Amino acid sequence: MSDKNNGIRSAADQIRDELDSLIGDGESLSGIVEVDPQLPVKGEHYAPFDYKTIKGNADIQAKKTITSLMKFYLDADIIEQDEYVKAKKKMDEMTMSSLVYQLQAGERALTTLLQTIEDGELAPRMFEVLATLQKSMLDIIKSQTMYLMATEESVKRIARDAEIYREKTNKRITDEASGGNNTGGNVQRGTRDLMSKIRAGIDNNIEDVEAEENDL
Repeated sequence: MSDKNNGIRSAADQIRDELDSLIGDGESLSGIVEVDPQLPVKGEHYAPFDYKTIKGNADIQAKKTITSLMKFYLDADIIEQDEYVKAKKKMDEMTMSSLVYQLQAGERALTTLLQTIEDGELAPRMFEVLATLQKSMLDIIKSQTMYLMATEESVKRIARDAEIYREKTNKRITDEASGGNNTGGNVQRGTRDLMSKIRAGIDNNIEDVEAEENDL
């Protein structure tokens, strides 16, 4: 009986030794426990995004762009005094500011989504949203470029119309200062002189005919 107990005890000791060799001694286990188990906070590496400041910067950039564009083609007095040009300038600045802000906010969203995927969010839906967002960003860039080109063409047309109007105004002032339309006056005086010459020629012919009859 004692031999049997000794055999069981020996087998138990052997199993215990094998478990100890697999798990390790107490010092190795304590070393593992002492390691700080706290995981990094998700998203702590993201920089804060101040949307109010970004919107203000977009307004400043839009005003600078539209003002520079108009000053390149138009005189300062037209920009500052013409009501239509002032209203158009304000609307162009609002539209350009919105496009700039959407582009910057879209870049932030795209960066956040890419970082989320890098953190291990590998669901197929994440990549679907990423593709859609990238396409939206390209559309915003295209819209911004096309709108700036359209604004430039519009300002060019205003500059041409203003130049034509200025030329007509200067011509009218010059004609009024010279006493009327010079072209029309020349035609009128030329016609009067011509009629006087014709009348004088007729009178001379009549006198010649009368002189010949008297001689006969």
